[in-house]
Amino acid sequence: MKLYRTELDEGLSKKLFDIDANQFLSDELNFYENTIKCELSAERSSNGYYVSSILKIPFEQTCDKCLTNFHDLRTTKYNFLLTDYNELLQNDSDDVLYFSQNDNEIDLNPLFREFIFLEKQIKSICREDCQGLCPNCGTNLNEGNCACSFETKDNPWDALKKLKGN
Repeated sequence: MKLYRTELDEGLSKKLFDIDANQFLSDELNFYENTIKCELSAERSSNGYYVSSILKIPFEQTCDKCLTNFHDLRTTKYNFLLTDYNELLQNDSDDVLYFSQNDNEIDLNPLFREFIFLEKQIKSICREDCQGLCPNCGTNLNEGNCACSFETKDNPWDALKKLKGN
């Protein structure tokens, strides 16, 4: 997604953009819609342009417990500064991007790619009460019980419980 200096100079106020989600597809990222919704606001400052963004990311996830696919719409906010001031750029901050006075546009896709990766959950669970799969037969326990029976193993503390009972 390219942002033009003319748009920044005019000031953006909650301008909506559709970003093609297919450009971010990878082994780690899948989406259930083809677009990521983006809302941008920007204002000029003495240091450059302060930009605030809201991304609505339609992740297609696979549950780590039951292995079913599910939709996970994440809404995230990020703020960043577009500037050519060396003092601000040398802070090595992730929220400061170089934007030369000579440039008429800036490509925000590399930045948005980082935002999207940061928002992806490390552990994906379809719902809080997910029962997972039966370790014996592989039945999805969210969809029903299986016929497996689990024998309880001998507990080494059982001998102490017998002594306590006497």
